[in-house]
Amino acid sequence: MARAFVIRPFGTKTDSAGQAIDFERVQRELIDPALKRAGLDGGTTGEIVDAGNIRADMFALILEADLVVCDITMHNANVFYELGIRHALRRRRTVMIKGKPTADGTPFDLLTDRYLDYPIDTPSDAETRLTDTIVATLRSDRPTDSPVFQMLPSLREVDVSQLVVVPLDLVEEIGRARAARSKGWLRLLAEEVGGFRFQWEALRLVAAAQWDLGDHHGARDSWEAVRELHPRDVLANLALANVYERLSRKTPLRQGYDPEMLTLSDQALARVLDQRASISAKTRAEAVSLQARNEKTRWRGGFRGLDTLKARRGAATNARLRRASDLYQTAFEEDLNHFYPGLNALQTGTLLLDLARGEAWYDMFQSDAEGDAFRHRLEESNRALRAIVQVSIDAALKRMRADNPERVWAEISRADLLFLTTPAREERVIKAYEDAIPLQMPFAWDAARGQLDLFSELGFQAELAAKIVARIGPRFSHRPESRPLRLIVFAGHRVDAPDRPVPRFPPGDASEACAGGLIRDALTARRDATHDLVVLASAAPGADIIAHEVCADLGIRSVVCLPMPVDDFSRSVFEGQHAWRTRFLDLTRCHDLLILSDCEGLPRWLGVRGGDAWERGNRWVMKMAETAGADDVTLIALWDGKAEGDARGGTAHLVRLAERAGIVHVLRLDAAQLRAENRT
Repeated sequence: MARAFVIRPFGTKTDSAGQAIDFERVQRELIDPALKRAGLDGGTTGEIVDAGNIRADMFALILEADLVVCDITMHNANVFYELGIRHALRRRRTVMIKGKPTADGTPFDLLTDRYLDYPIDTPSDAETRLTDTIVATLRSDRPTDSPVFQMLPSLREVDVSQLVVVPLDLVEEIGRARAARSKGWLRLLAEEVGGFRFQWEALRLVAAAQWDLGDHHGARDSWEAVRELHPRDVLANLALANVYERLSRKTPLRQGYDPEMLTLSDQALARVLDQRASISAKTRAEAVSLQARNEKTRWRGGFRGLDTLKARRGAATNARLRRASDLYQTAFEEDLNHFYPGLNALQTGTLLLDLARGEAWYDMFQSDAEGDAFRHRLEESNRALRAIVQVSIDAALKRMRADNPERVWAEISRADLLFLTTPAREERVIKAYEDAIPLQMPFAWDAARGQLDLFSELGFQAELAAKIVARIGPRFSHRPESRPLRLIVFAGHRVDAPDRPVPRFPPGDASEACAGGLIRDALTARRDATHDLVVLASAAPGADIIAHEVCADLGIRSVVCLPMPVDDFSRSVFEGQHAWRTRFLDLTRCHDLLILSDCEGLPRWLGVRGGDAWERGNRWVMKMAETAGADDVTLIALWDGKAEGDARGGTAHLVRLAERAGIVHVLRLDAAQLRAENRT
């Protein structure tokens, strides 16, 4: 969500003719409603300080805001000082407004700039126009609305990312979510950072973690949110190019890729390369290399599924492979330290030379002579690449520390180079792959094997590729084949406190047995022989604990999901309920345990906004359910059906979240049966 900041006089002021203007009313009746209708977060709007009391955070707010609304109705020195700061350091998204009639004219330096006028006596009359102006400004591709940047177009805009500090405890929480491999937790954080001053930098950290965990849809949403406000953001566009290409291959289409997704990837890269003069050689190399990969993906789709080697080689001998190879070569020439495109240029060039032995080779050219000439140039280029890529990879490895996470990919690249250049030394090549691919990184083997499979498909050193797969593949074959997942989120009422005026879950063996029976029947009905069944639930005294105990009795895996550490949860929830606390502690010793926060209540970075830890826990559990990759998700709620519960973060709240998600079945178990059973 975009954030706005308002620069204006405060209180009631008089213009040079003595006319009183109530700027609090202007804020209340015009600016606030317009910002709300435009979808901007209002948390920082109207944060104005007295003239002569400009603080460091005021400068930060002016610079960081995605949009500034500035009221220039009066000759107010503080307003124009702050407006000057904004115009001098930010190119875009400053909206000026001016009340009429007033005796104070527009200063000379702003006479040629556009502003929106509003009636001083009835400011709400201009609300629709201001809303439209804000929306148009956010969507505009105008290079600048600042008179400073109009006069000095080569002036560099301040890099806000260098000024914004993401709170340390939030950075640490993102790290814990990544370590826990919790896609749902990261999606929760992606929502929660919205509206904070540090939201865009935090969202970049979340998006990077989502990519690392393979949550490509979550990463897409996060990066697109960044790019919506910053369309030319280089990092966001490069990341989205990767995400779109990966999503393009998650398709049931015959060719193995989604053309629309690849087009989106191409468009993201075009946004980067349109800024060619202002981006680094490394960035240009990466962008062109990703263009080449998109062409390679399309090329591979051309022979996907063909039955014979001859058919595959014939279909693979086409201009797409030439274009991919040329683009990789161009990318490597942009930055010889960026070995990835150099290696790919050598790989595609080697495949081209191997395919040149086939009948389809000359069909790519206008004449046989042109085909021969291209092959000769390619032979020379490949000879040079073998030496240069070797040096580039070796230099990169020397620069990298042993704990650099990129080092494994450089090691794999060195093995890939050996595969291309020294096939006669089979044991050396195989050993290089063995040494490069860690056992704890099966996805690294998947990536390396994908390239080996490509060579095998086209008959290039297929025997060597098969030997590598035969040697290394069994290391990762122990990964169990899991069945499709059916996920259940359970929520239910707590057992009644002694002073509850209207019984809902009366204490006692009869009501507990009734609850257990209802839960048992619901879980049993969801079991089948083709799915793994997993239950997520908290562990409050009452239905939650009973649900975990029923799961244990049925042999169903259940996960205890707590919004805070065990000790804090136990202390805050089980006061005076010693028997229930004992059952809770028994659960934590024998069940899988997931914990959201490392402290009681909300984390410090989020607590400044307010909110409720129990509601946050519900949102977390629902996000985990949505990202679990289950065939279906069901919320089983032992619930009285009332829209509002006794406290925040209860069963009713989780039901609302499930309904809002749109992909969760809701099964209600009528809690009224607990009262009836207790009476009997």
